[in-house]
Amino acid sequence: MKSYLALLRGSYMVGLVYRYGFLFNIAGNVLYMSVTYFLWRSIYQGRETLNGLTFDQTYIYVALGSAVFILLKTYVDWQLSFDIREGMIATYLIKPIDLQLYILFTSLGYCLMSLSAITIPTFLLLIFVFHIEIPLGVGLLIFPFSLVLAYLLSFCFDYFVGLLCFYTESIWGLSITKDIIVTVLSGALIPLQFFPDVIQNVLMWLPFQAIYYTPLTMVAQPTLGWETFLPMLGVQLFWVIALFGLTRLFYDQAIKVLRISGG
Repeated sequence: MKSYLALLRGSYMVGLVYRYGFLFNIAGNVLYMSVTYFLWRSIYQGRETLNGLTFDQTYIYVALGSAVFILLKTYVDWQLSFDIREGMIATYLIKPIDLQLYILFTSLGYCLMSLSAITIPTFLLLIFVFHIEIPLGVGLLIFPFSLVLAYLLSFCFDYFVGLLCFYTESIWGLSITKDIIVTVLSGALIPLQFFPDVIQNVLMWLPFQAIYYTPLTMVAQPTLGWETFLPMLGVQLFWVIALFGLTRLFYDQAIKVLRISGG
């Protein structure tokens, strides 16, 4: 475990090198928050609630959603695809490490960098610049745990798509398709309450909503109580265990078709 923690620290330090990239991410996030603020203000004009959500609840969900989206974007699929195409995957396979854990802890370093540089500042902007009141509740208490589970789910999806490169040697189309499906069906763009009831019922059974909708709801509506949030955490934990197991089984099959030429 000590070696994996060293990987986490190393990737975090690498993230510090690319400071200007994070500055542009922060600037883009501030611009997005400003645009969505006035957009949803106009949508809520003359209304106290919409689909059971107040303006503050919707804006917290949407504005924080952009920061969480950056936080949960692992790019593991692209990195793994590159390593497989270039044959660099062989250098990992001869080392006494677990490939999935190696990639996970490496990506966690960049995640912590995004957390400190983007997600936490977004919270502060919501409170001190846009003057949005975030009520205290049990949701805020368990939000960090939900966010960890959401990251693990996002990692599993990206890792699975990356493993497909063993067969396809290119995952550009697959990765774009995956991003569209997850973004739309997870509630990353708008709360699931704005979907028709029939679609909501279907989406709640899928793993996508556990990535964005669950943690964002805990911040936007933190007073809902344990009876609401514990089942949501249970669903997240179930999908994390299931997808980790499935990706490990898929890796055992995908590695059999690996072909590396040259030296």
